[in-house]
Amino acid sequence: MTKLSLRLAVLAAAATAVSGCSVLGIDFTDEKVQYESSNSRANLEVPPDLTPIGNDNRFAVPSRTTVVSANAEAARQQAAAAQSNTPVGSEIVPATVTVKVMKEGTDRWLRVNAKPEELWPVVQDFWPSVGLVVKAQDAKTGYMETEWAENKAKLPQDIIRRTVGKVLDFAYSTGEQDQYRVRMERNDDSTTDIYITHRSMVEVVTGAQNDSTVWQPGPNDPTMEAEMLQRLALRIDAEFNPNASGKAEEALAEQIKQDLQPEPVPAKSRIVNGADEKVQAVELFEPYDRAWRTVGLVIDRMGFELVDRDRVAGYYLVRYLDPTYEQKKKEEQGFFTNLFGSDKAIDAPNYRIHLADEGANTRITVQDGDGNPDPTGVAPNILTLLAEQLR
Repeated sequence: MTKLSLRLAVLAAAATAVSGCSVLGIDFTDEKVQYESSNSRANLEVPPDLTPIGNDNRFAVPSRTTVVSANAEAARQQAAAAQSNTPVGSEIVPATVTVKVMKEGTDRWLRVNAKPEELWPVVQDFWPSVGLVVKAQDAKTGYMETEWAENKAKLPQDIIRRTVGKVLDFAYSTGEQDQYRVRMERNDDSTTDIYITHRSMVEVVTGAQNDSTVWQPGPNDPTMEAEMLQRLALRIDAEFNPNASGKAEEALAEQIKQDLQPEPVPAKSRIVNGADEKVQAVELFEPYDRAWRTVGLVIDRMGFELVDRDRVAGYYLVRYLDPTYEQKKKEEQGFFTNLFGSDKAIDAPNYRIHLADEGANTRITVQDGDGNPDPTGVAPNILTLLAEQLR
């Protein structure tokens, strides 16, 4: 019996067993987040273009061993706030002296009056508190990524979940798994911007007899990004303002929830083709400062591995293995290599996603890792993926 048919059989049996039940007084939670790591289920097979590449964790910051003084922190925050300069086109929604919600169109992120070194251990501790495991982290780039996990809050709130779900996890599941990325950027005024992005995979039935399943990329969920931003904001506030009253905390939670609501915006980019009709660039209808944040969020959502970034030079350095490029390289390995099944893994090249300041607009191009024209032929593909996310 296949995994899929076994799951359906168990569900059918459970449904029959409880069909005569009435209200049993079971209290189901209305939480939006009930994650559990996917270690108990089969490994999530990620398509080639999303395969993660091993990260070097030599820059990882160890767990927190010191306590921040609330009085000293408040004094420092007041000094930082006095020197703070608000970016043109941004709206800061006042929350507390520690954390604020920033908004630009549909994008939301947190601005905190603290340095990345102070926030890094707080964010490290945050993910386990919501049931997620940190898979990779790099303090050099201010980046963390969680393991794939299933959000049990999406399961129907019924008796079957209560009786079957706890016994046979594989038999009663959402068929979806989520992953989050958090990225921190240092500002000149000693504040830190924190971005959270969501990715998903969905389990799809395949096979001639619909007897097997495969995992495919699903859409990102802005509501879950907002949920995690809200939870992280409250965690940071509790960390740096431990003496806040219960009413103040409730008011903060409600204010942040309202601030994170998205707002519709018109199309903000267009594709620029070259003489060969291939995609040459993407023109983003935003000034450079806003475009830098927008492109950074898009890169996180697309699953590229961030290697480095330089805001002054105007580029994000990412590692990406294009499926077409990978297939071409495997074919070049030769007949005998493929015949004996000893083909070598193809290394993912580095690419620079370059942003050029053009006043009211920003021009986005893709170069090789050293800033030269791309020799792999993948640049148009990356630009097309960026354009789809920037619509």
